[in-house]
Amino acid sequence: MKSYTGIIFKKELLDIFRDRRSIIMTFLLPIVLYPLMFWFIGSQAANEMDGPSMTNLYADAGARAGLDGISAFEGANVVVVEHSDPVAALQAGEADVAVVAEGVHLRLIYDPNKSASQMSLNHIAGLLSVYNQEIQAEKLAEMGIVLAELAPLSFEAVSLDAETGEETGGAGLFLSMMLPMILVIFLSVGGMPTAVDLFAGEKERRTFEPLLCTGARRADILAGKLGAVTVMSLLGALSSGVGLLVGYLLNPRAMTLGLDDAQGLVLPPLTLVFVLLIIAAMAVFFSGLHILLSTYARTVKEASTYGSFVMIVSYIPIFASMTKLGGDFEFWTAFIPVMNVTGCLKMVLAGINDLAYMGVTLGVTAAFVIAVMILGRYMFKKENIMLRA
Repeated sequence: MKSYTGIIFKKELLDIFRDRRSIIMTFLLPIVLYPLMFWFIGSQAANEMDGPSMTNLYADAGARAGLDGISAFEGANVVVVEHSDPVAALQAGEADVAVVAEGVHLRLIYDPNKSASQMSLNHIAGLLSVYNQEIQAEKLAEMGIVLAELAPLSFEAVSLDAETGEETGGAGLFLSMMLPMILVIFLSVGGMPTAVDLFAGEKERRTFEPLLCTGARRADILAGKLGAVTVMSLLGALSSGVGLLVGYLLNPRAMTLGLDDAQGLVLPPLTLVFVLLIIAAMAVFFSGLHILLSTYARTVKEASTYGSFVMIVSYIPIFASMTKLGGDFEFWTAFIPVMNVTGCLKMVLAGINDLAYMGVTLGVTAAFVIAVMILGRYMFKKENIMLRA
């Protein structure tokens, strides 16, 4: 019997790409929104690390006298303004931080409801701490005492890569945390709108029954539609990755929270093959799951409701592993669906090539794909499910 899988696959893709809304939602929005979103988030975090571009420090007469001549303020974008009531200036929004003198003690007053005021407080407190250390070191030096000799222990922090000389490179802390989460989220939900439309949508439009009456086998119909949904899921994840890449190219420091810790990712060929297979298997699994739910549903609304449950359940292992780094994943997590895929991606982005973990992850994901396919073939043979209305 002639196979109609390719015909159905091409037909569904053509219908999808004729819909401008699908193109905009799947491709254009991620490419535009992700650079903007991470630019704002990253710029805020970079400001917190580097200090604000300009700090307006309002001080009363006593505090102004104590602040005069502080070398740490030079070139630190700090403007000291003498004011009779610096607290009132802070309340009015003129000052970022107000300084009030109480004898030789300075009170730094900030507005906890304004991020600029909190960042300015941290900036000023850091500068004053540096100034205090400089003066203390100078006075001790006049007495013939070296400040470093007063410390009971001398230490430095050295990364394992630097110690062993095995520099593998990595995508950086922020990118390692965010990229896998975003990719897995889009793999889990990217194909849902397409699956809902291709099954529950056809039921509502009364075009599903005529399709079943054609010469195409039900296995061909399932395979063709599954291929179309999987392609849309992968393309949605790919467009999100392109959006993140655009954001990184526009402002690398903003995309890494100002850490500048991305060293350049090195992927051995076998690791790259494992990663691509795992991503493809994950896309097929979630696409098949959405197809099963959409096939069982009577209407688009019901199918969307079922799909939302899949989203919520898949978010649990995603967010449970959000704060984990590549080296934090123990081997037993390779047997937990979704979390194992997130772990593989984080390991790869951290420069960790654990082929055993990746192999188990691929096997577990493939097992779920096979289970979904078997269940799908079973459902397609049941008239009371296929024609459920």
